[in-house]
Amino acid sequence: MHTLHKAVFVILRPLVRLFFWFKFGYTCERAKNLPDHFIVLANHTTDFDPLFVALGFRQHMYFVASEHVARWGFAYRLLKFFLAPILRYKGSVASTTVKEILTNVRGGHNVALFAEGSRSWDGRTGPILPSTGKLIQKAKCGLVTYKITGGYFTSPRWSEGGTRKGPIHGVPVNIYTAEQLAAMTPAEVNEAIRRDLWEDAYERQLADPKRYRSNHPAQRMENLLFLCPECGGMDTFRSQSDTVVCTACGMKFRYNEYGMLEDAPMGTVRALSDWQKSEVARHAEESAVYTSDSGRLVSVSNSVETPVANGPVSLSGEALTCGDIVIPLCDISEMDIHGKHGLVFTAGKTYYELTPSGNALKFFLLYQAYVRAERPLVGAKS
Repeated sequence: MHTLHKAVFVILRPLVRLFFWFKFGYTCERAKNLPDHFIVLANHTTDFDPLFVALGFRQHMYFVASEHVARWGFAYRLLKFFLAPILRYKGSVASTTVKEILTNVRGGHNVALFAEGSRSWDGRTGPILPSTGKLIQKAKCGLVTYKITGGYFTSPRWSEGGTRKGPIHGVPVNIYTAEQLAAMTPAEVNEAIRRDLWEDAYERQLADPKRYRSNHPAQRMENLLFLCPECGGMDTFRSQSDTVVCTACGMKFRYNEYGMLEDAPMGTVRALSDWQKSEVARHAEESAVYTSDSGRLVSVSNSVETPVANGPVSLSGEALTCGDIVIPLCDISEMDIHGKHGLVFTAGKTYYELTPSGNALKFFLLYQAYVRAERPLVGAKS
C-alpha cells in the first residue's frame, strides 16, 4: 500500500499546486537537503494546510488528521485507501496516534503534523503540545519545521462563506538531524519548534499590509466574538457582508480587506480577542455560568456517534451540562474545539462531542479559565 500512497502523492502534487496557485495565489519554497526520513511540524492556519505543506516537499509523507474525517463515510474510505491519514482524537490523550506515528517513522516513512493541534483563532501560533518534544526524540529521525504565512487572512477560523484571495506562502524554517535532537532536552526541542513556527499574522500585516479580497469578509465573526466591548452583552453580535453589529447597543464596526477593524474600540481582531479572553478570566473569578439555549451531546467510539443528550447547555465552575446529563468539570481531562462549533472532550474513559447552539468558543475559554484556576490545563490549545 505504501507504493500506492507514494504514487498518488506524485500524481496529484502538480495538479494541486496549479489549483492552489489559481485559487489562492499560493507559493512555497521547497525543502532541500533532507534526512532519509523525518517528521514535519507546521503551524496551523487553514483547512488546506496539509496540502500547502505537501507542496513544499518532493518526498511522500503521511499526515495526522482529526478523527472527524473517519465519520465521512464513503469519502473517508477513499481517503484511507489512497492517503491513509493517521487519526487523532482532539480533546484526548493521543497515545494511539503517537504509536502510529512512531511505527511509520521507524518503518522509514515521513510523517507531518501540526504542532498546535488546532487552528489559530486570532492569527497567532498557539501553544505547542507539551508532549511534542518527547515524541520527536522517541522517533529518532530528522525534524523539519515548516511555516505558512498569510493563511489566517486567507481563511480565518471563525469565518464562513468562502476563502479570500490574497498572498499565502509556505517556507521551510529549519532542518534538525536526529543527532542534533538527541543532544537536546524535550523542553529545548519544544522551544525550538515554538520559535520556528511562531507567527503573528497581525504583526506581519501591520508591518506590510496585503489585501485579501472577499465579498463577505466579516461573515460569521460571531463564531469568535461573543462579548460586546461597549455594553458587555453576550451573544449579541450579528455579521453581514463586511459589517458586525451588536443587536443590544447598536455598536457597529467594519472588517476591511486588510483584516483591520474600522470604527471598533480595538483596531484588530487580535486585540478584541485578547480583551475578550481577559473578560472570560474575570467572569471565572466571579463564578460565572455560560449558557446556550440548546445543544447536542454524543459519545464517540471507533468514529461512531451515539446520542447522549439534547437540551440547554451550561458550563459553571462545577460542571458541564447538556439537557439532563451533568458532567463534573473535574472529570474532564482534555478539551478542544473541532472546527468552529464542536466541543470535544474526554470525561473518564468516554470521548464526547458537544455542539451548542450559537458560540462554542465561549464554553472552551471558560473551561480553560476555571481549570487553570485549579491546576495546569492539560493539552491546552487555542
